Amino acid sequence: MDKMMFLLSEGMKNLWRHKLTAFTAIFSTFLTLAVTGSLIIVSQNTNRVIEYFRGKYKIEVFFNDSVKDDRIVEVVEEFKKINGVRSTTLISKLDAEKIFKSQFGENILDLVGYNPLPASCVVNLVRYQTSKLNVNPIINRIKNYPEVDEVNYQGRLIYQIESYYQKFVKIMTAVLIFVLGISVFIISNTVRLTIYAKKDLIKSLYLIGATRLFIKMPFIIEGIFHGLIGALFASILLIAGMEFGSEIIFSVTSIKIQYNPFILIGILSSISIVISYMGSSRAISKFIK
Repeated sequence: MDKMMFLLSEGMKNLWRHKLTAFTAIFSTFLTLAVTGSLIIVSQNTNRVIEYFRGKYKIEVFFNDSVKDDRIVEVVEEFKKINGVRSTTLISKLDAEKIFKSQFGENILDLVGYNPLPASCVVNLVRYQTSKLNVNPIINRIKNYPEVDEVNYQGRLIYQIESYYQKFVKIMTAVLIFVLGISVFIISNTVRLTIYAKKDLIKSLYLIGATRLFIKMPFIIEGIFHGLIGALFASILLIAGMEFGSEIIFSVTSIKIQYNPFILIGILSSISIVISYMGSSRAISKFIK
């Protein structure tokens, strides 16, 4: 117990003695973990946002006037079997007439003397799909029906959002790996300054028979303190941002951002310990051979 308290106190003293370099290490860790936490939260909630957009965009299918109602019903039922289609809604000529009257306040029969509005169908796309939804095969298959006159789809934005998101994840992963490497390097150099300042003490400890682990531990603990403090500030920033931002997002889109603050803190703390251990071990291993 006495040894443990000594090692902890030495690690904290090292942190305090080199405040400026320690601040650099803590700040780099803070930035790294803030990016990491943001990426975790975005990954957890992006599918829900995409599902929201998928529910807003639909495919409108208009049928030829010459097609009989029974055949239209059969075709609409066949649409449901297409991969990627969630449901369909048939709008007959009579339904289209009623919709026109409700929207414009005029009876189409009084205006032109007959009902020129075609029968149509609204095709709703699946929402819950982990892979990127490619709408083109669905549209092409619908267009192949001879009964179909025209297909309107305004939801190409969904495909672009999913494409951009996948590119974003790849870029952010590469950036994250790069920033993690920088954090390990900065922590390593910070701990190395402490080691050089105490090189005479380290040699003395060697001479009196101290083990490698005993000599290393204060510096490893110092590095871990760097990481944990950075993780603390990153967690505070992300949780505060989520509490503030989620209300705004919910008021606009009715989407509640989901995240568990305890899991987030646990993940960031674990990552901070790993990179801090790697950085401090790298520094001490180069000095003690």
